[in-house]
Amino acid sequence: MTTSWNGRSAVGEPVALGNVEAQVMGYLTSLLDVPSVRVVPRPRPDRFVRVLLTGTRRTSPVTADAQVTVECWAPTDAAACDLARQVYGHLCALDLPDGTFVPPGEDGWVGGPYASADPDSGTPRYVMTAIVRQAVLL
Repeated sequence: MTTSWNGRSAVGEPVALGNVEAQVMGYLTSLLDVPSVRVVPRPRPDRFVRVLLTGTRRTSPVTADAQVTVECWAPTDAAACDLARQVYGHLCALDLPDGTFVPPGEDGWVGGPYASADPDSGTPRYVMTAIVRQAVLL
């Protein structure tokens, strides 16, 4: 089936994307010893990773790029930095069986890890934004 650029298949069937937040959270949870969540938990654990879909764009009739922002929270700046390094490495290697992956090099990143303490609590946090390429579901 061919797909036109208007987001619909040639025969008028709508297309969709997989739940990239759930995919990335599941992937990271399987590799880290901290929870991966979409919403900051209450009460907040000492260490966790937050995954947010912050944008998408269609790159071809059969693929789309999801902009996924990841926050790495920990009680100290050094611990947050260490967690961010781990997450960055795992995201660079993300290549799921359904074809979802982070492209190598600069095509896979809006920005690598940087320090950005939570403005409300002052808790140390590192933030990064990966480009996760997905197949369009027809």
